[in-house]
Amino acid sequence: MDLIKNWKIHVFALLLVIVAEFIGIQKHGLVIFLPMLYALVLGGIISYPSFHILNEKQMTRAGNLMGITMLFLIAKIGLGIGPNLHLLLNSGLALIMQEFGHFFGTLIFGLPTAILLKMGREAIGACYSIDREANVAIIAEKFGIFSPEGRGVMGMYICGTLFGALWISILAGIVSRTGIFHPYALAMGGGIGSASMMAASVGSIVAVFPDEVQKITAFAGAANLMTSVIGIYFSLFISLPVTIKVYELVTGRKRKDEVTEEEQADAKTKETMAQNEEAVAADIKKEETEEQEAKKGSTLGDDLLILFITGVLTLVANFVGFKVNPLDDWLGILIIIAICFVGILIAHVPVLNKLPNVFWVSIVAVVISIPGIPGAEWITTITKNVNFLAACTPILAYGGLSLGKDIPAFKRLSWRIVPVALMVSSGTFICATIMAEIMLHLEGVI
Repeated sequence: MDLIKNWKIHVFALLLVIVAEFIGIQKHGLVIFLPMLYALVLGGIISYPSFHILNEKQMTRAGNLMGITMLFLIAKIGLGIGPNLHLLLNSGLALIMQEFGHFFGTLIFGLPTAILLKMGREAIGACYSIDREANVAIIAEKFGIFSPEGRGVMGMYICGTLFGALWISILAGIVSRTGIFHPYALAMGGGIGSASMMAASVGSIVAVFPDEVQKITAFAGAANLMTSVIGIYFSLFISLPVTIKVYELVTGRKRKDEVTEEEQADAKTKETMAQNEEAVAADIKKEETEEQEAKKGSTLGDDLLILFITGVLTLVANFVGFKVNPLDDWLGILIIIAICFVGILIAHVPVLNKLPNVFWVSIVAVVISIPGIPGAEWITTITKNVNFLAACTPILAYGGLSLGKDIPAFKRLSWRIVPVALMVSSGTFICATIMAEIMLHLEGVI
């Protein structure tokens, strides 16, 4: 059983949740710090390789656990989409157009920074998207993972894993507290196609606009789902070709010219770069292999147990951070767990298993919460007691406990990737928010 094999991970996660929620939400000027961030940072410290508190296998398992615990939050968000489906349908054009903000924001903010720092063609891989798993695969297929573009995409992938959620949470809090944008537009800006980064950004937005929590999570969930579904096609056919053209137009350099120069580089420098590339790629390949093996070894019983553990951690977070009596929300927790498990079961059905757990959990949650569906009003009322921010803290606690495995790969990267990663993340959030704000006004939603 997972509880027995990985007891240390779960105990640390519980301690992180208690400490993080005890500290609570802290606001300093425009900056807002949330319990989920404390859990992420403290978890990262615990998992730091030099401390030898967790081994690499345990860190990898913590990362896998994060994927299951994330389903709990996805279900909670889905339960907010159903009652607000009419509002989302009226905002359909805004949801579509904000996608252009997400994808071109990375280009507008990230590429000039990368060119200014003289990153070379690494800038293309780093700036054409937020560079999650599917985006890495696109670059690997088109250019090869050891190409300059491959170095860029892998650098962004590692940076996003290590501090993407932390940065986007702080940024979203600052932008939200300025009062410039409507919370619905901010929510769409937070739906950038990464579940952990969405949770972090939406958490900050909800902390600023607590009365709009259900609608904020509904807009963010819808935007994130749309980004996840169409993002790979948009990246492949639009944002990558445009990024290449803009890079070559600005620098005046074609790929074949830069590749030729690279081949003529000093042998020692070239050898060192190759070793670093291979080491980083090997780390990512090893991580993917371990994750696949862990998923194969995971049973439905393990998944259900992890969901129950997530429910308990959420109860604790709700009690410590928001003073909600566990007797008032235990039933809502069980309903969310049931939704998650039904979604997982559907994802195991032949043909239907072509789509991930996240999709089916979201669909189940949305359908059973649509007004008019038998029991929808009761389900929505019962699950309202489960605080959104309380549901986020356990997820990033597990995420923090997994960070240590990526630190060795991060140390091999060039320092230039860090400011570029920050600009790419900022660009996708800010540009999508601006686009959503404009379209929501034009559609008369706000």
